[in-house]
Amino acid sequence: MASRCRFEVEDSIATIVIDNPPVNALHPELSDEIAEILAGFARDGGIRVVVLTGTGRHFVSGADLHYVRTIGRHEAEAYALRIQAMQDCIRTLHQPVIAAINGTVLGGGLELAMACDLRIAEEQARFGQPEVTLGLIPGAGGTQNLPRLIPPGRAKRMLFTGERIAADEALRLGLVDEVVGTGEAREAATALARRIAANAPLAVAAVKRAVDLGTQPNLVEGHRIEATLFGPLVETADLAEGIEAFFAKRPPQFMGK
Repeated sequence: MASRCRFEVEDSIATIVIDNPPVNALHPELSDEIAEILAGFARDGGIRVVVLTGTGRHFVSGADLHYVRTIGRHEAEAYALRIQAMQDCIRTLHQPVIAAINGTVLGGGLELAMACDLRIAEEQARFGQPEVTLGLIPGAGGTQNLPRLIPPGRAKRMLFTGERIAADEALRLGLVDEVVGTGEAREAATALARRIAANAPLAVAAVKRAVDLGTQPNLVEGHRIEATLFGPLVETADLAEGIEAFFAKRPPQFMGK
């Protein structure tokens, strides 16, 4: 099996690079690879900060729709839980994780970015949870994390319409923490990582845990509810139509079935 991502370590900064062409789709095997890498970092006392980024024009374009087409409701729920488990690795990792968003970040890509502690985006990046335009809902935390990061009404608008927003709007809403020029996200994230790494690692880890435990007491339960609701939708006629229309580049004709 070809690797879908790689990692590099320089000094105390580890960088995971997602490389799953053509669009860095979030296949479950990619998720498993990220989780395995993170598990190694958790045991490495020399790593103080992790940067997560993608190759080419995409951070992560979303779920792997070719894969989604092949599964039933039980497999779909398992798929969502598999992605959530990888994101749980990010949240429980004692090192801070910075998303260096180099391009398109949609669906599962935005969910992955939101699971990180900090987000730096390039100016050309576009953000969205377009699942409803396909006949799905987010399955890896979109309904839970988006309204925790931006105003709930604005989050619902994005979730209900599937609209995409630009990087400057994402910054205004608080979805990202910094916007930089094209090609500069990784460099900016690494610079921030060095600032964090210069501080006491046990104190930084304690801050991360305190913030997460104090502000997100029901997040895990919310994620599991989301996965339960995600599963049955993969067996609907609307999803089949939504994916077919997506690849055909035509508007879908949903029937509510």
